[in-house]
Amino acid sequence: MFYSDRPHDAHRRHRPTPREAAEEWGERIATVRDTPPDWFFLVGRQSTNGYLCHIDLNYHRGREFLAIVQTSRPLPPEHRIGSVTTPQSQLANFLANSDRFDYDPRTGQLPAVERTSTDVLRLDGAAVPVEIHHGLGCRSALIPALPDQSGYVIVTAPDEYWEAVTELVLRPPTTF
Repeated sequence: MFYSDRPHDAHRRHRPTPREAAEEWGERIATVRDTPPDWFFLVGRQSTNGYLCHIDLNYHRGREFLAIVQTSRPLPPEHRIGSVTTPQSQLANFLANSDRFDYDPRTGQLPAVERTSTDVLRLDGAAVPVEIHHGLGCRSALIPALPDQSGYVIVTAPDEYWEAVTELVLRPPTTF
C-alpha cells in the first residue's frame, strides 16, 4: 500500500486569476476594443515546458461561447517541441468547444476550412490585412506580428459576431 505525505489539498492546482495570468505573461495582451456590455471573458492559457506561450480571452454571453482572441509568442530556442496555433486549428477548436461541430475523437476528423477571403482587422487603430478562414458559419484570422513585442494574434468568432471582434487593442497586464 502506498501513502502520500502531501497535504490532502495538494492535488488541487491553483487557478490563476486573469490578473495573475496577465502578470505571468508580462507583455501586452490582445483584447476586443469595445466589448459589448453583456459579454465577459475567461482567460485560458497554454504552457510548454513551464513557458507560457498562448493566452486566450474566451468571450461569452451567459453560457454561449462567442469568440476567442489568442495572443501567442514563440518559445525560447532551447525548447525542442514548438507550440504553434493557426487560424485553421483555432477555428476547429472554437467549433468543437462551441458545439457547432460534433467532434469524434475516434476519427480525429476536424472541420474543414470551406473557403478563405481577405479583409482587415484593426489592432491599436492600425489596419492589418488578413486572410480569413471560413468554416461552418465561423471565421478565424491571424495578425502575424505585434508592434513592439514578439508574437501574433488569432481571432475567431461566428459570422454573426465577427464585426464585434475586428477592432482589437493590446492591453498591459495591469489592466486585467
